[in-house]
Amino acid sequence: MIEFLSFSEKLISGSLPFAALMLCGIYITVTGNFFQFTRFLKSVKLVIKAFRTKRDPDAGLSSIGAACTALSATVGIGNIAGVAGAISLGGAGAVFWMWISALLGMAIKYAEITLAVKFREKKGNEFIGGPMYYIKNGLSRNLNFIAVMFAVACIPAVFTTGNITQINAAVLSVGSSIPTRLISGISFTVIVFAVIKGGAKRIGAVTEKAVPLMSVLYFLLSLGVIIVNRELLPNAFKMIFEGALKPKAVTGGAVMSVITAISVGASRGIFSNEAGLGTSAMAHSAAYDADAKTQGLYGIFEVFTDTILICTLTALTILCSSVKIDYGTIASSELVASALSVCYGKAASPLLAVMTCFFALSSVLGWALYGDICISFLFGERGRGLFLRIYPLGCIIGAFLNAAAVWRLAAIANGIMLCINLPVMLTLWDKSYIKRDGKNVFKKNSKPAKFSDR
Repeated sequence: MIEFLSFSEKLISGSLPFAALMLCGIYITVTGNFFQFTRFLKSVKLVIKAFRTKRDPDAGLSSIGAACTALSATVGIGNIAGVAGAISLGGAGAVFWMWISALLGMAIKYAEITLAVKFREKKGNEFIGGPMYYIKNGLSRNLNFIAVMFAVACIPAVFTTGNITQINAAVLSVGSSIPTRLISGISFTVIVFAVIKGGAKRIGAVTEKAVPLMSVLYFLLSLGVIIVNRELLPNAFKMIFEGALKPKAVTGGAVMSVITAISVGASRGIFSNEAGLGTSAMAHSAAYDADAKTQGLYGIFEVFTDTILICTLTALTILCSSVKIDYGTIASSELVASALSVCYGKAASPLLAVMTCFFALSSVLGWALYGDICISFLFGERGRGLFLRIYPLGCIIGAFLNAAAVWRLAAIANGIMLCINLPVMLTLWDKSYIKRDGKNVFKKNSKPAKFSDR
């Protein structure tokens, strides 16, 4: 019985969701004529234009605010500790497969965001959507229980993936003493409560300023190491490409299997950018000015920024620093700190601690919106008010809890969400959403799926 439970856990949190995401990403990419590549520049232009456009501060969550909220949830400790772990367990070649999962993840995020905006609902002055709503409004009423299953699975993910694990890593980067844990936990709790009580509008306003700032700071921090060791940059890329198919040659035999490099790299990429979970779709559907014809373009940019840009910076920082990597043994943020110390000396650990705290806080705020939407879907306004009071307390729990068991629960919850979301998304996805001329339009009066007749 114990062996069966262990196998089930590994299946639902590892190989099954990973295989499902890869197949789903390939299908959407091919049927969409590789639109994540042909429309990438348009997604960048859309983001730049959105930042430059003046917005009504009283109107609510804007499209760019929703994009920053979604990006804030994805840019977390996975970009630091997750990348370090991928390299130590799968070799430098794991980074290559992380890139592949991101390229497929761009297509998946586009699809889930597009569906979320198309099938969202308006409640009062707010828009609300996500996988629960495109299940509810896109499939048969007899399948509404799937929407409930998704929302139920999302709640533990909100508290684990989005809160406790993030805060635990941030607090430990500052110190492990009881006073440090207590002060840090209380500080995070107060900040989170102050922001999320203002709802999606305030979360978007904060993340819209915080995400670009912390991304630029981390870029400059990593770039310093890469520039100082620029002569090693070609070799770093050589290790990544060679290790993708020959991990044994790069790791000295510690990592023998290409399958290990693929599974470790791709799974860490999925954890980092959250493609397939459907969470980002919740943030985007809440934007008052979201347009189903263009909103998915933000998803392409989000995955690129999170995985192709930030995760790659972490990987190159480690590989260009020439620090010793103990292959076969999982590493964490301490490996990144060692790499940064090559350039910044004793200041490396404090600098990384600041960045880890920034990244963790942004994830906690982004996931707060997802929890708010799931709770309100299940229990209405009464449950929503209770959630907003309980959720910040997870920061104190995360400051003291041993996160090993929490990580396992987070992986299981994420796996369940992904395994529910992907089949639904494929059912509702219609390649007519992407025309061959590159324009994202819906066919007039078209029905996205065979179950849409209600």
